[in-house]
Amino acid sequence: MATGPVKIAGNINSARDYPVPEGGREVRFGRAVRIAILVDTDGRPKRCRVFGSSGLPDTDARTCELAMARFRFEPARNARGQPIEAEYGWEQRFRSAR
Repeated sequence: MATGPVKIAGNINSARDYPVPEGGREVRFGRAVRIAILVDTDGRPKRCRVFGSSGLPDTDARTCELAMARFRFEPARNARGQPIEAEYGWEQRFRSAR
């Protein structure tokens, strides 16, 4: 049975990871960015693309940068159990600190 990649390490959970957008941090509240990460056969991110924008291009790009640097995976496997490249979807939501 084939399996998809499983995230085993790395998080994006600090507002300090992102530059303050014009209008302040509150501009991001209630928004989300959706990314697809291509995971290689060693479990490392190989490429990232935004498929659901937050509406803030700098925030979208920074989310990809952070995911590429921090996330590690158990790679996807084909039906014979061999590691294969596959995409992993992630949604980063921005909430108020209150």
